[in-house]
Amino acid sequence: MVQIHQAATGRSRRDFLRAAGRVLYAGDGLSYMDAWQHGAILSAREAVTALHARALKG
Repeated sequence: MVQIHQAATGRSRRDFLRAAGRVLYAGDGLSYMDAWQHGAILSAREAVTALHARALKG
């Protein structure tokens, strides 16, 4: 499991939740429930919802 810490990367959790071109990040390390499957599922759902909204725009 990779933890993303603002002090180490200079980026916040929200920076990683935004799409970087065609790349969307998801996982428990990006949720507030890190190290739990529930956090990973919530993070994945956010990414899929963002991807779906983007696809609908065309």
